[in-house]
Amino acid sequence: MKRKIVTKLEQLCNLHGVSGYEDEVTSYVLKELEGYIDEVKVDPLGNIIGVKHGSGKKKLMIAAHLDEIGLMIRHIDDRGFLYAERIGGVRPQNLFARTCLIKTEKATIKGLINSINPGRPKAMTEIPDVSEFFIDAGVKSRSELENLGIEIGNMVSINYEFNVIGNRVVGKALDNRLLVFILLEVMKIIKETGIETLNLYPVFTVQEEVGCRGAKTAAFTVDPDMAVALDITVANDTPQIPAHEYISQLDKGPAIKLMDRIPNGTGMIASPKIVNLLKRAASSNDINYQLEVFPAGSTDAATIHLERGGIPSGGISVPTRYVHAHEMASIDDIMDTISLLLHFIEEVSRQK
Repeated sequence: MKRKIVTKLEQLCNLHGVSGYEDEVTSYVLKELEGYIDEVKVDPLGNIIGVKHGSGKKKLMIAAHLDEIGLMIRHIDDRGFLYAERIGGVRPQNLFARTCLIKTEKATIKGLINSINPGRPKAMTEIPDVSEFFIDAGVKSRSELENLGIEIGNMVSINYEFNVIGNRVVGKALDNRLLVFILLEVMKIIKETGIETLNLYPVFTVQEEVGCRGAKTAAFTVDPDMAVALDITVANDTPQIPAHEYISQLDKGPAIKLMDRIPNGTGMIASPKIVNLLKRAASSNDINYQLEVFPAGSTDAATIHLERGGIPSGGISVPTRYVHAHEMASIDDIMDTISLLLHFIEEVSRQK
């Protein structure tokens, strides 16, 4: 399983899928789902909505988002330097001397993001805004860029190399390709083992990083009886952070979400019923878990739970360090999350 985690995650994380342009990831997931679910469609916004028919009439929606944060080209100067606008939670401190991948209709072009501030003769006195960074694509003029197919509107992903460090994986877009992998793996296990379930709707959503937009439309379409969003959460168990500020820790198991929010008020208070079912599934199967109260972020459940007449929702999160940068997650936590989701589905399926 560990070898499979590393192999599949490297494939997924290396795909280019900035919000709104998730096509590479969509194609990968559709291929992986073949033979493991009963129905699948891609809705007009780009969500993949799968169906695995089970017993009874109740429907459980499980959502994992396909997209990653990145940049969109907004200006090209005469010398061929590119300027970009952020898509999702890109932080300027993570952009210095960072390689990137520019997706065009023809190809994927490498570039180097930088700012004049860290170099001579000017020194940095404060972190510049994203608008002050530029992308150097190694050309001499705008016409050279145009010959490469680069134009305003191209999407740019940040190029963090995938690797294994100890018993941990690091790379770009673990948020949220890690949970895409987990949901795919659980659907495969259910099919291969013949586990009896209720009606399952594995949904791979788009545009989560820009406001959980895909989840909103998918939840309206599915109209589930309950839903669970799969995502990463911040593992801030690092030096200089006091223990009382920890949101989660690596190697302590998946996090069962209790509450989250972002400054504009978007967020979710998890359904107590779902929380209890998750805790029961973990305790009954000796799965380590943590309880997550996250005051500075949210997931697809934030829009799912407000659809139709209200949808009881919860979340399972994988603790991840250095979120929206060169992200790190524990292989043991990944394996425990697969187990927790699988046993949670069994627990829900036993409910009358």
